[in-house]
Amino acid sequence: MSGEDLLDINESGENTFSQIFSKPPMLSSSRKLWSAMSLEHHYLPPGETLEYSLKQFVITINLGQSFQVERAVNRHLQTGLMFTGSVGLCPMHTPQAIRWDREANVLLLKLEPELLTCNAVELLDTDEYEMLPHLITQDALIHQIGLGLKTQLKTKGSDSRLYAESAATFLAVHLLQNYSTQKFSIQEYEGGLPQQQLKKAVDYIQDNLAQEISLDAIADYLGISRYYFCRLFKQSTGLSPHQYVIQQRVERAKQLLQRGEMSIAHVAQACGFAHQSHLNRHFKRLTGVTPKTLFKF
Repeated sequence: MSGEDLLDINESGENTFSQIFSKPPMLSSSRKLWSAMSLEHHYLPPGETLEYSLKQFVITINLGQSFQVERAVNRHLQTGLMFTGSVGLCPMHTPQAIRWDREANVLLLKLEPELLTCNAVELLDTDEYEMLPHLITQDALIHQIGLGLKTQLKTKGSDSRLYAESAATFLAVHLLQNYSTQKFSIQEYEGGLPQQQLKKAVDYIQDNLAQEISLDAIADYLGISRYYFCRLFKQSTGLSPHQYVIQQRVERAKQLLQRGEMSIAHVAQACGFAHQSHLNRHFKRLTGVTPKTLFKF
């Protein structure tokens, strides 16, 4: 295949693989939901692709039965058995063409290059790194993160952003540490956030519960990286930022419901939930009762 035949796909929107695969994804995120990473869940019949190149770093996770795969990367042929739970990695701007011999149930995660570069600069003090392709590997952490993201997107939709941002950060650091040509070591801290920074983080969350809260906004407010904020916040509170925000939104909803001055739908909106059903789900999960139990309107 000549270089003129290469599909150079640079859009970062929804359904990036629509030019590559014959069927649309069963599930897909978009930049409106997740800013630095996207997800597509595909059921694909046996087939093959033209040679293509993406500007994102692509992770393939096999959720279904094993299948035989052939991949030409930079015109070098690789073959192997993509077993259940296995992971494939393809760095950005890497020409590849793929063939598979049976139906494939795969999850595709696309990481924007800025996500990797940002974490490399913040944590490793360099923007010089080279990611390595892997046709098939076993990585329990990547598999677990992929399944968690799929569940969050499917069940919570627009309420999944903070979770996705945290997951993307840990995923980027894991990839830099384990799948780049240079082996990096990251300084770790124990003991959680200093009390003053923890108070600032908690106050910021409380002041912005009704709004969409991003991981970048909190970390920038504290003047630390997203990675360290996520790790140290959980050490301090026992909860991830996503879990803590949901807990605090439910607590505020309890207070508003007991006052009886707003409808349940307006309480959901005032507490930052996407809609009333999101409030109902989280409220029942954390308190054991529905919002209507406390409703005094």
